[in-house]
Formats: sequence, structure tokens, C-alpha cells
Amino acid sequence: MNDALISVDHDLPIAPNEQIFEQIRAAIQSGALGSDAPLPTVRQLAGDLGVAPNTVSKAYAILQAEGWTVSDGRRGTRVAPRIPSSNKRTRERMLRSAIERCVESLYHRGYSRSEIQAELENLARS
Repeated sequence: MNDALISVDHDLPIAPNEQIFEQIRAAIQSGALGSDAPLPTVRQLAGDLGVAPNTVSKAYAILQAEGWTVSDGRRGTRVAPRIPSSNKRTRERMLRSAIERCVESLYHRGYSRSEIQAELENLARS
């Protein structure tokens, strides 16, 4: 797994375990992490990211519960052989959630609603 693939921004209002979950899920969905690809151990990833092992454990537990990964003892945590299918409703929910987190982060960084809206409209036109 590429070390630059995951990072934690402690200035975001999003819990670090959620950031880790979302980034790994996105890497799996995009194909950056393929079927059966190993994930780092909890302790290794926690050390690399400067977070508590429990933070990574929570992210891994969510990934496994939602079917993105499997854990089998000695082989550790790996990308599931068959990842969850994304139907239109699921994709819309994930998109909305990602946009909400992004907008919340921008508010947190001092951008106004009108600045965010204007930039989103500009991006939508390109």
C-alpha cells in the first residue's frame, strides 16, 4: 500500500478513523487497491499516520463490516475478493456525504457559503 495513499488531517472536523475509512474505501473503489491487496497492520498504519492504534482498528472494523475488506488471522487485513456493488442510491449517498464533509471542512477553514457555492458552480461548468 502506498504510504501517500492515506493521510489524516487533524484540522478537519471529521474523525481520523472516518478519514482513514473513506480514503481506503475510495482507493478500493478506484482500483488503486486491488482485490486481495494487503493493508498495513493496525500498528504500522497507526505509527505511519501518527494516530492511536484504536483509531485504525475502528476504520478497519467499518471497512470489514461493510464488506470492503476481510481479515483472516495470519494473512492480516486484505481487500475483499468481491467488493460491495455500488447502486445508484449508494453512489448518491456517498457523493452527498463526501460533499458535506468537504463543505464542512471549508467552513471550518473560513470560507463563506457564497464563496463555496461560486467555486462549485465554476467547477460544474468546466
